[in-house]
Amino acid sequence: MYCRKCGAENADHAKFCGKCGAELVQIPQESTQEEKSAEKKVEENLQKDFEAEETENFQEIEQERKQEAEQQETKRRKNFRIAAAVGISAVLIAGVTTGVYFGMKDKQEKTFQTKIAMADKYLEDMEYEKAEELYLESIKIDPKERKSYDKLAEIYTTQGKEKKAEAILKKAKENGAVAKGQEVPKKEAQSNEKPAAEPVPDEKPSPNSSSQEENKGEEENKGEHTQDQDKIDDTKAVSLETYVDKVLVPKYGKCTAGTYESKYVKKDSEKKIVQPERLEKQKGVLASKLKDFDGDGEKELLVLMLKTGEEDKAKKDEKHNHVYLQMYEKKEKSIKLAAEYLALRNVMGNAETERQGIFLKESGGKIYICGSTANQYSLTARSHEYGMFAVNYDGTFREYASTKGLLTGEEHEKEITDISAKLEKIGLNATAKRMRGYSELWFEFDESGVEILAELTTTEQNGTEELSEFYETYDSSVLKPVQRKVTLKFDKKEIEAAAKRTEERLKKEQKKDEAYQKILDEYQEALLMGASEVQKDPEGYPNINPLLVFLTETDKGKTEIIYTMYDIDESGEKELLVGSRSNGGDERVVGVYCFDGVDAKNMFEDQTLAERSLLQIYENGTMYIYGSGGASYGNASFYRMDGEHTVIQTEQYTFDMEGHPEQPYYNDKETLSKEAFQKKLDSMGKTVSGLKWKTLSERITGEADPEAAKKKEAETENAGQSQEGIKTPENPIQQEEQTPVYSDLEIQKKLEEYYAKGTEDAKGEEMTVLEQESTKSEYLVKVTTKVPGNETVEQVLYEVTVNKITGETVQKRVLTDGKTVTFLLWEN
Repeated sequence: MYCRKCGAENADHAKFCGKCGAELVQIPQESTQEEKSAEKKVEENLQKDFEAEETENFQEIEQERKQEAEQQETKRRKNFRIAAAVGISAVLIAGVTTGVYFGMKDKQEKTFQTKIAMADKYLEDMEYEKAEELYLESIKIDPKERKSYDKLAEIYTTQGKEKKAEAILKKAKENGAVAKGQEVPKKEAQSNEKPAAEPVPDEKPSPNSSSQEENKGEEENKGEHTQDQDKIDDTKAVSLETYVDKVLVPKYGKCTAGTYESKYVKKDSEKKIVQPERLEKQKGVLASKLKDFDGDGEKELLVLMLKTGEEDKAKKDEKHNHVYLQMYEKKEKSIKLAAEYLALRNVMGNAETERQGIFLKESGGKIYICGSTANQYSLTARSHEYGMFAVNYDGTFREYASTKGLLTGEEHEKEITDISAKLEKIGLNATAKRMRGYSELWFEFDESGVEILAELTTTEQNGTEELSEFYETYDSSVLKPVQRKVTLKFDKKEIEAAAKRTEERLKKEQKKDEAYQKILDEYQEALLMGASEVQKDPEGYPNINPLLVFLTETDKGKTEIIYTMYDIDESGEKELLVGSRSNGGDERVVGVYCFDGVDAKNMFEDQTLAERSLLQIYENGTMYIYGSGGASYGNASFYRMDGEHTVIQTEQYTFDMEGHPEQPYYNDKETLSKEAFQKKLDSMGKTVSGLKWKTLSERITGEADPEAAKKKEAETENAGQSQEGIKTPENPIQQEEQTPVYSDLEIQKKLEEYYAKGTEDAKGEEMTVLEQESTKSEYLVKVTTKVPGNETVEQVLYEVTVNKITGETVQKRVLTDGKTVTFLLWEN
């Protein structure tokens, strides 16, 4: 029996190689006719190649010999009388022949070494076909060199071609191939008619039978073999179940769940940019999952590997942390890295807030590995990064949906449309809905029926006090470190907590939308009532700019009120901008509103954005307001949001052209000329542009006059008296609600009793009823069930809605086909 790794021959009953110690694989003695035929064909082809090449290699040398012999014979006949001279000529010709022969051998040796070096490189890069081709070519050049055979056997074994590996090692023995330094002594070779066999693996060559150089070569070869063996030892004698702990963790390290801090440091002193330090102490195996990912009946090992400090290809001076998907498969007795995929970019890096994670989603008989990155830079450098992917595995990672890296800016509408449509097809509906509603390319990690593998978050801890002090000096030491949380275990409580967080966030987003709608309704009503009525009752219109209403009314048909949504500080929550546009010209912002968790409020309550004021918003998050008191007097102020729904004034200048003509901009720290102040503005970068503004007139019907307002008021009163009411897209007037018959407590108890009996999909003891949401008329819950094979994890089986008035219950099956069942709860 031959060893698949070193090629040494062993006894048939041996379990381990006597030379290298590798485990031996017993090959069944009886082979099918097809296997015997295939093996014979491989041997015949190899033999033909060897014979053809040997003929080609020495054909030229034989031709030279014949030519020299003919010349020698001609000279012998012409100069028969001077035999001594003929003898000398013969000796010289023989010397030339020998020189040609050994010159060609040197050339062949160089070609052989070149091919071996190239083949070794291809083998290292796992380009097996190219390596195989070069090793075969090297065998044709030198059939006696053992290394090429051993490397081919290694390739065939890796590919699962055991018969082919056996055949090539057998051919090596037949050709008498040995490694450098293990050549058979010349006398021994001459005494045997057949090719010399390899030394017995357990025996060492005697010092008497080989030179010191040969012994040295043997030791070098032994060392090289040991090194090669070390490279593959980590794939031997372990199982997929133990591979992470026994091989990957000792080699690369392991990430630990917990919370870590990163201090702020200066990134660019000139631009006053500070960012959190990149986290480096967490690296290695982040998480792993053993599962049949490709559906072939055999399990594969998915590993999430965090690599730190990788150089950015686009920016050579920057380094980032990345998370890779690695898939390992078991091939015979070896475990191989079959595929790798760059999943999460720029993890736990320089962003103030981050949310990254990876989870599994099964749909349509396939397992989708999904993940996303959402990074936001909001303190001194305003920007965001979104990236998401969904892949499955069939021997390699295949992308189902992907942003192809990290996207920045606002231009990703096409990606949102395409990706959200694909995600809906595999049941990731919550993510698809939020993507379209908020233009954000990241996953909801508490989607129904998903299994979270890892989640990484970074949050900023600074409030108004710290930020105010920082913006005065730009000293990063006054800032609190960001908090980084690594979550790797997701039990029932954590899943419920994640679901609750998402539910609260969605409720907050709904409240924010309603609050902004209220602001727009106030402007709408003011336009309908007229400027004079608004001026009489300023307290009745606390959130609007009266001057804007007046201009719109007096400049009828030329000035219009416009609005849009924009995330000024990249906090993930968009602000409402209200502006004006005259005669189709440029937009002018006159109001900025943010949501404080309860209601919308004007961010500049003490700053009047009037006719002679100007507000500019820069891409870096700075807001600049210039208030003019005339041609030669005014105030210039700079603001930033503080993360707590208010603004901080970072700098303020008085403009006095009459009192300070040379340096009209001044404060208690410095004085600036017009040119110097303009340079200061230019250093902030670009102002925000390209926003999608809408006109307020698109939301309302009727004219901006008191008569239209009275008409609308009358319609509203009539709607309240009508049973059906009047319903418009902007202001739905609902039918008067009835008093609920059943309380939340009664419904919860009744549902628990109902599902304790079991359903067609699961047993009663396997299901849990989780309260989700309660409105005036409906009670909503989710019913979970345990995941088969993992009793510690639960997944959502049903989404259930109960009508509090009628008791009618709608059960939607989440895990498979979305089938709904309707029944009366109190009749079951």
